[in-house]
Amino acid sequence: MLHELPTEIALYIASYLSIQSLRNLSLVSIKWNSLITDNAQTVYRNAAISHRFVLHADLQADSSDRNPDTKKTDWLKLCQRQLQIERGWRGKAPSIAKELNSTGKFVHRIKVDQKEKFVMVTRHTGGLSVTDYETDRVLWATGADDYAHCEYDHGYIIFNRHDNSKEVWRCACDFQDSEIPEDFKPDETMITASRDAAQRYASPTNRGHFRPWALLFTPESTRAFRFSYPTLLSAAANQAYLWDVPTSCLIETISNLQAPNQDGALGPLNYVEVNDQYAFFCGSNQLRIFARGGGALVYHLCVRDLQLVNWDVLPDSSDEPCPSSLLEPQRLHEAYHVSSTSQSDFVAAHVSSSGKNIAVLTASGIFIWIPGFERLFHREATLNDVATLLNFNASRDNIRNISVYLALGESNEKAAIATRKGLFIVSLDPETSKLTAEAPPRPGLSVCRVAKYDHSRHLSFISCLQMTDTGLFFNWYPSSEQNRPPQSARRMMVIPPPPQHGNIQVPIQIMPSPQAQHANQVQAPVQAVPAVGVEGQSDSLPGLELIESSDDDELGEDVAPDPPSPLNIEEAGPPPLVETHEGEEEDGRDEVGEGDLVVDEDADDSEMEVDDEMIDFQFGGDGHRE
Repeated sequence: MLHELPTEIALYIASYLSIQSLRNLSLVSIKWNSLITDNAQTVYRNAAISHRFVLHADLQADSSDRNPDTKKTDWLKLCQRQLQIERGWRGKAPSIAKELNSTGKFVHRIKVDQKEKFVMVTRHTGGLSVTDYETDRVLWATGADDYAHCEYDHGYIIFNRHDNSKEVWRCACDFQDSEIPEDFKPDETMITASRDAAQRYASPTNRGHFRPWALLFTPESTRAFRFSYPTLLSAAANQAYLWDVPTSCLIETISNLQAPNQDGALGPLNYVEVNDQYAFFCGSNQLRIFARGGGALVYHLCVRDLQLVNWDVLPDSSDEPCPSSLLEPQRLHEAYHVSSTSQSDFVAAHVSSSGKNIAVLTASGIFIWIPGFERLFHREATLNDVATLLNFNASRDNIRNISVYLALGESNEKAAIATRKGLFIVSLDPETSKLTAEAPPRPGLSVCRVAKYDHSRHLSFISCLQMTDTGLFFNWYPSSEQNRPPQSARRMMVIPPPPQHGNIQVPIQIMPSPQAQHANQVQAPVQAVPAVGVEGQSDSLPGLELIESSDDDELGEDVAPDPPSPLNIEEAGPPPLVETHEGEEEDGRDEVGEGDLVVDEDADDSEMEVDDEMIDFQFGGDGHRE
């Protein structure tokens, strides 16, 4: 029998099992239960890897830390916490929406530092601010041009000026002035702004503070940029420039982005993405992938190449959600769609943190998940063999392009999709293990819809969507309650109590019981707000019982009221699916904003203020055109 195998072989077999299978095995065999309990660190480390709970970099950091005084990761507790978060993303555990007021009105772009627990925003009317998303307090702010696009990674924040330059700022605590590179040094405007901000937001810790690092100039006007540490990709119409941001050096140029092939040219750029091996370009006609270190075109994709069989995302589902969850499971129906002759742009593409998978969104509402995409240009597989297509416009009741925004989770390989028909979360099924050679069960993905955020006009005004392991951040159309008596029954705040209005982050946040976390611990941080009514945890297999719990054990619906429906307003044209060109950002758009999530349903349309605020939907890059 299996329990008679040598321990090393038994543990090797266990490394291929899901958490649910490990639990079942422990229940049916005393010896297997003892083996798993005695080797919990090894077993649950492997489980964390197979369930994609950790990044490769986190594993390296955990194994390389040889300080005996440093507490190592408790893999059992990490799996317990992540399992509860996973259940929350799937509508099986409580989630909350939280409003942020301090981010200011007219939010344009959003970036989140989950480890430091702050959010950075730029606004339609100019300016950049950093806000603590737990205390809703501004930590630091500086000037930025109207409609500035920003990128953030590893303590560097980058945003564009209208003169085609890129300002690079770095976390104030991370460097000394003597370390600033000689090339492309900050100009006097940046230095003066930094001094003013440091004086205005004086702090003994300088948390959330930034100082100038560089001012980068590209040889020509660029249309889109994307930062994935350490590389900044800035793309013009036919050339792309790659910078090493820590050294402020231009390290590579990719030419002939638009070179025609058998399927035509790339077309106007909508989005760019980059990692350490490839550069990705979304155009109106094609998605193109270029290899770094030479700039060879290794793969291109046209909309007409997509398979005709895809999975329609339908609202009715037999999978009942937790009553206190803001996420509603959706039903996936396999369907055959006749190819359309109309052109549909590729509006966004993101590469996973592992560098192995890509997520792509078309303007017509087709989401394409391609695991192991390198197999395509190595001719090891065809697109039909590996890709899964989700259709978010199955009803075909609106022939317009419906896609608004695409975001990819930092480490959990989830995607958030904003369309004119709703906000959706796409999760890779946990049974789909990347450690096995078996083909995943079809479709291998599951979808949840964010409840109540279904107003088409307000959805079209979303200008940024950011996803962390435990939260979704986005801007929502404003309410008109600023000058009206408060109506607490219509506020969607659950924990903590509702703040006064202002900007919203509507975090939809998964609320597992908080666990003590150490600085060196591999974490999927969650907000430290106690969860009331979460299922109990067993002493023998903590967290695994969560799989069996029923919705009856969850928080009551009265604890987490649904968010109010937004007001109807006069018809206004939706903003572009991607950012406007540099120098064109203010054209005709300053009257349109993102908005408050707290809405008085009785307010008249005439009282609506066109402001925008940020929503952090906690439980949430960007390579948009500038």
